[in-house]
Amino acid sequence: MVFDCYGRGRAAGYGLSVKIQIYSMTSLADAVAVADAGADFIGVVVARRGIVPEGVEERTAREILAAVAPRATGVALTLATDPDEIRAMVESVRPAVLHIAAAVVSPEECDEIRDEVAPVKVMRTIGVKGPEAIRWADIYQQAADYILLDSYAGAGSQAGAAGTPHDWTISKRVVERSRIPVVLAGGLAPENVADAIRAVRPWGVDSFTQTDVPGQRGRKDLARVREFIASVRGAVA
Repeated sequence: MVFDCYGRGRAAGYGLSVKIQIYSMTSLADAVAVADAGADFIGVVVARRGIVPEGVEERTAREILAAVAPRATGVALTLATDPDEIRAMVESVRPAVLHIAAAVVSPEECDEIRDEVAPVKVMRTIGVKGPEAIRWADIYQQAADYILLDSYAGAGSQAGAAGTPHDWTISKRVVERSRIPVVLAGGLAPENVADAIRAVRPWGVDSFTQTDVPGQRGRKDLARVREFIASVRGAVA
């Protein structure tokens, strides 16, 4: 099943397009250039200084997402675990999509947050370590508007920014079962994204580390971004 941006089903297969999400902007210049290159979703990581290399404060996040609207949909990723803190960030940054990454945010909390921040949509990260990801994706479908499947960096670590792919056969099973759009992440690069699309048939694909300038997380390699977008479009064509 393919879904439009609101999760409504249409024909089987990934269809006429695959949405492209690019993380993680730290500058207006990069964000505008990525939007000009054709990204559908542009993400920022909202975090206090020093938490993660690509983190930006709320004011900067708001300015970046405002600069790319309406050409691209703005996504704000939070590492926070406290629902009140998450809601306050949404009010300050004003994204179109709130991306919740922390594993400890329960389905019930996620659902409550979604109700309270509407019409802002909610994207929920599911870390893929093994087949248990299928069950968690099933559960969070009731509490989110999008599922993002990402890799784990190592045993016991959180999902995200690992820079390596995970088991795409598991992701394919999630896509086949899901009633909401599924975005595939985890080490996707210009060199492998076409294979990932053919293997998983996701609604969207996400790139972070593999389109950064090497060794400079949060600074985009615009040539790599354009190659990534061209590879996605080529795979769909």
